[in-house]
Amino acid sequence: MSHPLVRSSTRALVLIATLFAAAFAALALTAGPAAAHAGLSGSDPAEGARIDSAPARVTLTFNEAIQLSFASLTVVGPDGAHYEGGDLRADGSDLSTDLRALGAAGQYTVGFRVVSEDGHPIQGSYNFELTRAVTAAPAATDAATPAAVPVAVAESEDDSAAVPVWILAVGAIVLVGAGLGVVLGVSRSKGSSK
Repeated sequence: MSHPLVRSSTRALVLIATLFAAAFAALALTAGPAAAHAGLSGSDPAEGARIDSAPARVTLTFNEAIQLSFASLTVVGPDGAHYEGGDLRADGSDLSTDLRALGAAGQYTVGFRVVSEDGHPIQGSYNFELTRAVTAAPAATDAATPAAVPVAVAESEDDSAAVPVWILAVGAIVLVGAGLGVVLGVSRSKGSSK
């Protein structure tokens, strides 16, 4: 026959483990929308825009604030030359840079890589088209400036609703700890009842 103290300790530990498991499940099931990653929500010039006069700057707008310290923004013309001409500026969720005078008519690629405030890297590219050539000389290709790497802007739907790994790790640690506590509590109780 088991001792009443052992039964009550075991019940308490099982109850605690069950509460931790329920809390973890609640966090995992509700964290999807809150864990959605930041993304590009707008730009000027807009993606796919056909413009007949060269813009003075490019501005990207994200759906959450970004960190300027890790940001890069490139504008590459149809001739392969870089046209970004000023320091990057970040204002909350906006990132912008002034442009040098654009050259030939054609497709310009805006490439970007930023880190959101939650630490998630966001990268991508989009194009706009200049329909009339600018009479000023095109910008020189700068060997020190990295070329823009076209990357798809859209992220998979599954990725945006994913539960962050740290939540799963914390939950696993809590569950293992609770299980270990139950085992140790039961073994101590059995050892002390002898």
